[in-house]
Amino acid sequence: METGQFIRRNVRGRRMRLRIIAFHLAAVLVVLSPLLVVEAVTRLCVPAPPVDPEDPYVSFTGLHPLFTLNAAGTHFETAEERLAAFRRQSFAAVKGSRAFRIFCLGGSTVQGRPYSVETSLTTWLQLNLRAAQPEMDWEVINCGGISYAGYRLVPILEELLRYQPDLFIICTGHNEFLEDVSYGRLKRAPRVLIRLHRLLLNLRSYSLADHWLSDRRVRHSRRTVLSADVRTKLDMEKGLQSYRRDTVRRGGTIEHFRRNLETMVRMCREARVPIILVNPVSNLKDCPPFKSEFQADLPQEQRQRVTDLIEQARALGWTDIYGKIGPLEQAAAIDDRHAALLYQIGVCYERLGRFSEAKQWFLKAKEEDVCPLRMLEPMHDAVLDIAVGKRVPLVDARSLMEERTPGGIPGEEWLLDHVHPSIEGHQLIADELYGIMERMKIAPRPDNWRAVRDELRRRHLGSLNEAYYAHGAEQLKRLNEWARGRIPSE
Repeated sequence: METGQFIRRNVRGRRMRLRIIAFHLAAVLVVLSPLLVVEAVTRLCVPAPPVDPEDPYVSFTGLHPLFTLNAAGTHFETAEERLAAFRRQSFAAVKGSRAFRIFCLGGSTVQGRPYSVETSLTTWLQLNLRAAQPEMDWEVINCGGISYAGYRLVPILEELLRYQPDLFIICTGHNEFLEDVSYGRLKRAPRVLIRLHRLLLNLRSYSLADHWLSDRRVRHSRRTVLSADVRTKLDMEKGLQSYRRDTVRRGGTIEHFRRNLETMVRMCREARVPIILVNPVSNLKDCPPFKSEFQADLPQEQRQRVTDLIEQARALGWTDIYGKIGPLEQAAAIDDRHAALLYQIGVCYERLGRFSEAKQWFLKAKEEDVCPLRMLEPMHDAVLDIAVGKRVPLVDARSLMEERTPGGIPGEEWLLDHVHPSIEGHQLIADELYGIMERMKIAPRPDNWRAVRDELRRRHLGSLNEAYYAHGAEQLKRLNEWARGRIPSE
């Protein structure tokens, strides 16, 4: 009898709990029903808001189109006033029936520096496509601008959408800290709120409201005004000295980069033009930080202690690497933000063959570089997040070169300086781009593709004279001097 009463009470208790849960769910539905109705009505009756390329942080003066019609009216050509940053490119004003038009946007990496377009990823991609389908007219147009950051690419993409594109390739991220952009008015929201905002943008009603508010924010914002021509901080006298550790600017730059990349993806989606993203690669192993600083709040006596420990390690030379690591790690325990110190610890572990530990120290050194000429980790995360979240095909150049480098630490095996891939590196990226285009069923791979590709490459390299490579070597020297704050790049 007692057992039966217990069972009945248990059943009644469960029923009561279920009623309470149902009541709360009904209450939630009653509260949310107006919102659900608004969302349903706006989704059915109101088109999605157009992508607004207007930037709330920067504006430009005297901006000219990248391409203009030639005198004969037959081709669009790179405008004369843009040739300081871009290489001369041309494409037909009337697109042919067999033409497939690809625009590749980015900075000097896309342009092929320290060489040029002739050995850049766009040239190798064009040869890959010709090897696959020679009967097609593959137009691969290089829109890599020297020192161009993501915010400068948005207006270019807006222009290029008028030229009947079939595909966009975007490779950007290294140049975001080159120009003096202010984010002093930026109020940093908690990361969870930023993620919630991006999730809610999938709702039509929320995206419409955000579009209206964003338009008002842009019109009433105090933006950094930049000239049409890039003038980097390193181009100015004592440019390297002007770099200081600035958490507000760092956070604003990262958020600005993500916003511009998302804007470009949305612009392509709205225009129904496919897009491929490229995750750039940095030289970790063979590129010391460009500028180091002590922690701002580190007392003078501790700064001196760090300096003494670094000198103690330097005096040991490389015959006793374990002996060097000791004082260096002691110094890092005092100041773990001194980029040059972190880099030296990475070098020690790399020489010992302890690559996992070395890579972590090299990454820390890159992140703490006060002059960040290499893409920061949160920016790499943004590229990967957008590729996954928006289902955009991705060429992960960073992973490609890590997989092919001993120890998985990118260095001079694939990179000529801090960020620019070697000619072989550009070929590797182009091969991966072609692989994605093959999977997109744009250019199927014939059985003899590799042999034809190799022959086209051989002929093309043979057409380049010694002056081309000599100019590239000289340009590389100037780039290294410029990055260290010694002389202008050109």
